[in-house]
Amino acid sequence: MRKAILFDLDGVLVDTYEVWFQLLNEVARRHGYAPIGPEAYKMSWGQGIEVDVNLYYKRHTVEQIRDEYARYYGDFLHHLKVMEGAEQTLRSIPLPKAVITNSPTGLARRALSLAKLESHFAAVVGCDEVPRSKPAPDGVLEACRRLGVEPAETVLVGDSRFDEGAAKAAGVPFRWFTSFAELKL
Repeated sequence: MRKAILFDLDGVLVDTYEVWFQLLNEVARRHGYAPIGPEAYKMSWGQGIEVDVNLYYKRHTVEQIRDEYARYYGDFLHHLKVMEGAEQTLRSIPLPKAVITNSPTGLARRALSLAKLESHFAAVVGCDEVPRSKPAPDGVLEACRRLGVEPAETVLVGDSRFDEGAAKAAGVPFRWFTSFAELKL
């Protein structure tokens, strides 16, 4: 029996693809790194800060880049778009809900607040609150713990192989997101 619903943030609840593209390039520019092209960015989209550091910011630590993201994230939030149908769908689901994201929690909460979706979630678990980002199961398991449910009693709605991998590793059913109009829970 399903007792909670888990959602990825970026690409599911909000479209922040351009926000992050601009942010990553701003951080690269400020620190003398090469620009991050659209194709390279597309390949790394959604993988978490550890991957960003490994690919783009080799002279910096994860903590340093996390701080840089926090410093400049707000400068690019004008690119954020709420996914069509998100608010209506969230309102229609009577179960507790959580967000699991490879974004730091503070940035995720800012995006949810700007999108006017934050009130729908009992928990927001960012990459900075767990040892490993998706596709590791850490965030999914932490969200289940906070909601007081077993992994098998939830479903994770995501749009990437990292979401799918995290769900599988945590023993959580997974639903591929394409749109809220097509979402079957």
